[in-house]
Amino acid sequence: MTATRLAHIQYLKQLPRTGWLLAGIRQAESIADHSFAMSWVAIFLAEEINTNYGQQGLTAPLQIPHIVQIALVHDLAESVLTDLPKRSTELIGKTVKHQAEADALVQLFNQMPNGAHYCACWQEYADGITPEGRLVRDADKLEMVHQALCYEQTGQRNLHEFWQDHQWHYPASRNLFDELCRLRSKIHH
Repeated sequence: MTATRLAHIQYLKQLPRTGWLLAGIRQAESIADHSFAMSWVAIFLAEEINTNYGQQGLTAPLQIPHIVQIALVHDLAESVLTDLPKRSTELIGKTVKHQAEADALVQLFNQMPNGAHYCACWQEYADGITPEGRLVRDADKLEMVHQALCYEQTGQRNLHEFWQDHQWHYPASRNLFDELCRLRSKIHH
């Protein structure tokens, strides 16, 4: 462990999620707030999926300890790059953002025992190449949608963009999204 790595964890606690700021939320959650909540969404969702993984399109249960590793590393690169909102990603391109995140993680995990493992965990998330990586991708979006719902419940409007264009890897993810949409519809009526 180095003090530099600890500093990067601190940065995540201090850096706000930029998309919320751009939507006019004055005290937006930090990247660390999101990562913590998203990790729990991933665990809860994985536990639910594992109760009947065959109906979720899987041939084996999800590996929850591995999901936790992926969830914790998924936004660590933002301690270097900051949180790039959707509009920035659209401007620079997903490929450029993806490469910059991969490069940042290599720097962060350089000379760390098992550093390559954590970079591989991030790659699973970024590319959605494993069932666990896909689960974390779903949890990431679901936590964001839930946060949008929480902001809307306090009177915030203009968060429509956070509810759009989601594709789900698991029926359980779609079901949770539908439930969040039902809760949202009660706010707007």
